[in-house]
Amino acid sequence: FGTRKSVFLRVGRAAFHKAPLSAMPPVVISEEVPYDPATHHCDNLDLWKPLGGHLWWNSLYWTNFPPLAMLSQVEENPDAELSAILRLLNSDQRLAEQYVTFGSAREDLCNSRELPKTGVRLSVECMQYEGAKETSWDFPLASYAPRRDNHQPNDLQSRRFWDNGVLHLGLNAEEFSDRVMPVGELDACIHIADKAAADNPTWGYHHAVMRVGGWPFRIKRIGTFEGCGDGGHRELNLGICYWDDALLWELLEGEPSVGAIAPEGAKSLRVGYKYWASLMDLDWLGRKVDESKQDDPEIPPQKGYVWFTVEESIVVPSTGRKGIKIRILEEGIVPAWMDLNFLQVFAGGVPLGHLDEMKSEGPPEGSVQVYRIPSGPTDEEAQRSVVVKNEHSQIVFDEPMTLQVNDFVDLGWAIHDCCYQGATIRLSPKPGKWATAVGEDEGGVAFKASGPPRLCNGEGPTKVMAGQSKSEFPYERRLVM
Repeated sequence: FGTRKSVFLRVGRAAFHKAPLSAMPPVVISEEVPYDPATHHCDNLDLWKPLGGHLWWNSLYWTNFPPLAMLSQVEENPDAELSAILRLLNSDQRLAEQYVTFGSAREDLCNSRELPKTGVRLSVECMQYEGAKETSWDFPLASYAPRRDNHQPNDLQSRRFWDNGVLHLGLNAEEFSDRVMPVGELDACIHIADKAAADNPTWGYHHAVMRVGGWPFRIKRIGTFEGCGDGGHRELNLGICYWDDALLWELLEGEPSVGAIAPEGAKSLRVGYKYWASLMDLDWLGRKVDESKQDDPEIPPQKGYVWFTVEESIVVPSTGRKGIKIRILEEGIVPAWMDLNFLQVFAGGVPLGHLDEMKSEGPPEGSVQVYRIPSGPTDEEAQRSVVVKNEHSQIVFDEPMTLQVNDFVDLGWAIHDCCYQGATIRLSPKPGKWATAVGEDEGGVAFKASGPPRLCNGEGPTKVMAGQSKSEFPYERRLVM
């Protein structure tokens, strides 16, 4: 069989303040695929498809991201340890098979991009969080538990997964134009997510991405009401497994395109046409009104649509492949994300600042406030504290960087539950205001058990405990709604 090395790169957790990249040792994971990419083709529903699972779902090929400081070391400092590792694991001794997780790319931008010098206040029209707690038993030989019909383990299947570390936001586009920059000037384009040249296109995941400021947002649905006749519309639902790229180009250009590179001088027949796009990061904006119904969203999914017009067919500089340059309109939202470790907000690849405060009119009315608690003589030694409250309850979270995984997920869900109906967010150059005390939990925030208890075997001096708690609390903490 032919083999191919695929590499993930993740930066280790660092302090929330700016830190030199050399102080953050990266984690590089290599995975080999024992199949020949030229002949091993997979069906969409194949459970044993290579490059599936949680880690691959949250990763893209490095050319799909804006320039990352950690990868620039390959060129700037070829003698560094990271550069030596990447030369060893990549066939071109550079980045031929280099994939990057969304989490590491967010952390890289939070550490390397300069934030605005002044604060800004914006309206958040919608938000989405997909965090999942670790509630499974942790015991010796757990990996040997039998599975029905020898199915592929759930964590390796080609399906949709979650990302605990990010809260996606839909910012009001009109306010963004007035207070940050005109949305039409945002560098935005649509293209098929680039893959390593050695990849078989049927392996792993297959996405169309909307790049905003260089940052990739995966597209779930895209459509238009123009050029379709009186009262007509066209809509394309994009899957997560391999599909024919010509469907997307025909929708955006008006005719099937030949080849992966747009021919020189080619023009789209739909220049100026208006489209909408629903992103995977903003396709679940809240719970149902009636859980017994199949489709009864409390927050209309249209609130998360990005509206844009087609500008021209281009060759995407970072990938060298075909794309469509678009102009984002003020009629919809500007997609943004907030890294929950750093509590920094980016509109795609454009830095906006640290979270200072969020307020929601509800109901119930609530707020999120970030404080800095002094633990030393300098700003860098301060520990942050996040207070999320509404009319009925209050939850206080310690420094996000130090939270255990289930408490960290509680933080994400608390912010979402407080502000998912819409909020005003205040961003600043500094990570929160100073305080000496921030209070404690109030109200009936104990929702349910935070996870399984530790396993015990034996008694007395021979007693053996297995498994570690994933939370500082015996219960999951949620706001009283």
